[in-house]
Amino acid sequence: YLFHNVCEMNIDAYLDEKYGIFDYLMEQKKKGRIRHLGFSAHGSYDIMKRFLDAYGEHMEFCQIQLNYLDWSFQNARAKVDLLKEHHIPVWVMEPLRGGKLAFLPEEQEEKLRLRPEEGIPAWAFRFLQSIPGVTMVLSGMSNFQQMQENIAVFEEDKPLDEKEMAALLEVADRMVKKIALPCTSCHYCVSHCP
Repeated sequence: YLFHNVCEMNIDAYLDEKYGIFDYLMEQKKKGRIRHLGFSAHGSYDIMKRFLDAYGEHMEFCQIQLNYLDWSFQNARAKVDLLKEHHIPVWVMEPLRGGKLAFLPEEQEEKLRLRPEEGIPAWAFRFLQSIPGVTMVLSGMSNFQQMQENIAVFEEDKPLDEKEMAALLEVADRMVKKIALPCTSCHYCVSHCP
């Protein structure tokens, strides 16, 4: 599997034929060095659309930031719909938004008592199980216990029902209203931030 990162800073280079990026990747695929070609999109919907309009028919998967907070906040819903139009499976990064969705304020946790057997991180994963087209979830884990908990969640497919989805998206909406900057604490921006 090979995927390349498409964002605002490099979309023009990918689309400029003089660099030969796409031709090179297709040649490597033809030679068998790349079995499955996809892309990771850290950019906006418009950037994804430009890339997919140019190369979508050749892409086999796409990795996007997808979680219940970014469903509307960073327009992840529209990105999922765009990938669906192109019949491209979704790989998920940041399902817990850098750990920010692993713990919630108590008043927000109360709204999620609809599934008392589920921990707070499980709600984020059940949200993803509710999104058609999601085929892989990449979850960063800090210790062995977190890994065991994540495995236990994914042993069963338990998508959210309408009432549970509404409650979770209400929690997200309240969280979004408190956010000044859409930061995930990834620090990718630090090296080139003015």
